[in-house]
Amino acid sequence: MKSLLIIAILVVSTLADCSNEWKALLNGQMEESTSNGCEADWKFVRRPSGGFCMKVFTGFIGDIADAEKACKTVGATLSGLQNKDEALYIQKAILAQVTVDSGSLWTGIKRTDKCMKQKLTATCTNLTSFEWTDGATTGTGGMLFQIGQPDNKDLNQNCALFMASKTPTVIARGTYFAASYEDTGCVVEFQKENIARNMLGYVCLKKAEK
Repeated sequence: MKSLLIIAILVVSTLADCSNEWKALLNGQMEESTSNGCEADWKFVRRPSGGFCMKVFTGFIGDIADAEKACKTVGATLSGLQNKDEALYIQKAILAQVTVDSGSLWTGIKRTDKCMKQKLTATCTNLTSFEWTDGATTGTGGMLFQIGQPDNKDLNQNCALFMASKTPTVIARGTYFAASYEDTGCVVEFQKENIARNMLGYVCLKKAEK
């Protein structure tokens, strides 16, 4: 009973300043999350490698290394994406927390050593050029790169940004597609003409306690 009371207090505190959309999302996942060993405002996800807790955090962080450090402060690491369902979830979760219609997220993905300084080739493809960094994501079901990506345009695009958008496409010095990746440098900044791709946050993952 005491633990349930603590959870209830935490949930009320978490929801106090949230948008209605974000409150609905948290309420919808809370029972499954807490019953599987996640905190009330984290989402429980089942992977082939086990049960994990995922959370989408807001905030501008231009360097992926700083996003990783931010995850570590809550006992987590940047999360990969197991499949399209997780991609759609993180898109929904970030957009429910911000007032803009689109933007980018850091996740746990990086270019493989063998594909450094390589463009798309027979061996460095949209499914093999990158790898997950969280030690928990398996397979390529979440390698949702946009058409023609990852192109490694300047031969130094060793990280990738996840695009979240309320519309299927975003025009920002080019056309970008919702719920998909583009390769980029590991430190980014955006100008006025491509502000629709601005950094919105990052996605953390940690092992569920049950």
